Amino acid sequence: MIKQLKSTLILLLLLATGKFAVAQQDTAIAIRNNKVLPAYVALHGKLIQSDFAGATAAAKTLTEELPKIHLRSHDLNDLMSLKVLRKETVDAANTVATAPNINEQRKQFAVLSQKLWELAGRYRFIKESTIYYNQCPMTGVTWISDNKTIQNPYYPKNMLTCGEIKAQL
Repeated sequence: MIKQLKSTLILLLLLATGKFAVAQQDTAIAIRNNKVLPAYVALHGKLIQSDFAGATAAAKTLTEELPKIHLRSHDLNDLMSLKVLRKETVDAANTVATAPNINEQRKQFAVLSQKLWELAGRYRFIKESTIYYNQCPMTGVTWISDNKTIQNPYYPKNMLTCGEIKAQL
């Protein structure tokens, strides 16, 4: 009887330790994933300010953070598809970082925004806040924001508030 009780107690301790380890791992993953949105928002802000050097630095930070997103899926094909999309998003961020001028950065930011929105929508790795998918109705270009305030990064001098929220996650 005592031997069985000890075995049960040991089993319960092992189970509790395993759940604790999983909780720690999930917390570490969440912290790692939570760095992507602030990096993107910083880039968005630098484009609004027409700060070429700042946008370059912010895009480099985003390029470094995107590969750290921990992807999970129960379906191997879906996981591979997410990894391809993540790579495309990293490549788009790198293209912004290496663009020769602010206008080219803005052009490439449109591609980056579409890829990041698709990745966030399919994987839902951004959990710290609601994100909004905005569109300039005059040009059709899109961007992501972490609040409902419209700040168009493509035409900040003439059309800063031109845009509308198209979706949210």
